[in-house]
Amino acid sequence: MDNMNEKYAAGLLSFHPVVLIKDILKHWLLIVLVALIVGVGCYIYTDLSYVPSYQTTTTFVITDNSTSATVYNNLSVTSELATVFSELVNSSIMRKAILQQIGQTYFDGSINAAVIPETNLLTVKVTASDPRTAFAVARAVIDHHDIVTYQVMDNVVLEVLQYPKVPVSPINRADAAGMMKRMIMYSALAMCLLLGFLSYSRDTVRSSKEAREKVDCSFLGEVPHENKYKTILSRIHRRKTSILITNPVTSFRFVESIRKLRRRVEKRMNGEKVLMVTSLLENEGKSTVAVNLALAMAQKLEKVLLIDCDLRKPACHVLLDERDVPFTVCEVLSGRVPISEAIVRDHRSKLHLLLEKNGSLDSDNFVASEAMRELLTWAKNEYDFVVLDLPPMAVVTDAESMTAYADASLLVIRQNKSNAKAVNKAVAALAKGKANLLGSVLNDV
Repeated sequence: MDNMNEKYAAGLLSFHPVVLIKDILKHWLLIVLVALIVGVGCYIYTDLSYVPSYQTTTTFVITDNSTSATVYNNLSVTSELATVFSELVNSSIMRKAILQQIGQTYFDGSINAAVIPETNLLTVKVTASDPRTAFAVARAVIDHHDIVTYQVMDNVVLEVLQYPKVPVSPINRADAAGMMKRMIMYSALAMCLLLGFLSYSRDTVRSSKEAREKVDCSFLGEVPHENKYKTILSRIHRRKTSILITNPVTSFRFVESIRKLRRRVEKRMNGEKVLMVTSLLENEGKSTVAVNLALAMAQKLEKVLLIDCDLRKPACHVLLDERDVPFTVCEVLSGRVPISEAIVRDHRSKLHLLLEKNGSLDSDNFVASEAMRELLTWAKNEYDFVVLDLPPMAVVTDAESMTAYADASLLVIRQNKSNAKAVNKAVAALAKGKANLLGSVLNDV
């Protein structure tokens, strides 16, 4: 148990950038939606909370009226006055005088003073949310500045060099659109980081190494990802191409992986004939593996039979493009149709097929029935090899029931999908059955 915990810990810390990026891109729609929601929300908030600021400037010339006044004295006085002028004009005395002149009871803006370097010029900037208020306050400062300046420096004279003007535009822009763009970018980046972290921390099987370390059964190999859209037009029209080794457009890499899997399965079967293929979850590609493994067997052996035992959601007829299924597995198991009449041939290979088309909600009774045992007994006598496509183990218990009739089982694991601990529970359930568990296959790598 300690060794297993160490393996889980090692697998959890492994980093697979391609898998991580693929996991993030898989949720691109969620990333876009979250980014748009955050961006639009920020746009609305910025637009509603925007308060314009208007500013007007007054320039004073400061001179020293004392008899010993020099240029140096004027600069020194200007510097001294600037340090206290902002506080003086914002004092309660000055504020009261300003409010009386502008006829208001409250002023929410600011008054700031600063010296123009190397001069005896003092600029006073008044900022307010209304342009007329800013102008009126600036005029009031001119009219009443002597109330406070003479109390500090009685020999100082302030003369207006530049009178204030009514501001025509705010100094702060309502950049709601810019804020929206920035927040869309930041939120999209944050979502990518979050999804990347969640993908990294998931305890799934992400590589062949992890399949060997995390899964408690033999590892038979990996099947690479194969694009179902072979052309741009097929992607636009959403027309998927079945991934079959008999299809000329299927990649050489995919075909070779299936052939390697066939050789390893043959070696481990030890002359047995009936192999069941299943997975833990839906959409792990077990039907694709089962069909292609049967096709690979048919390229070598004389008589190979594929039976679609996923009676709830049959998929083999779709993969093989067998639109006309004369008789189904359920009809054979219910005794309405003889087995020999229900068998069809694949038009691209010599593979024999017993398919299901519509499915049945009563699959449990069919799979664990005496009719199923008789069907497989007949298949063993008539064929060199039989492949059974079973439903996912997390959905129904058909696969566990079928271990009583099949000779061997194969577990398909899709890369970065199933939880490793849940996979091992499925492995344990298959190992308990009479069918020999050959091992696992890592799919869609």
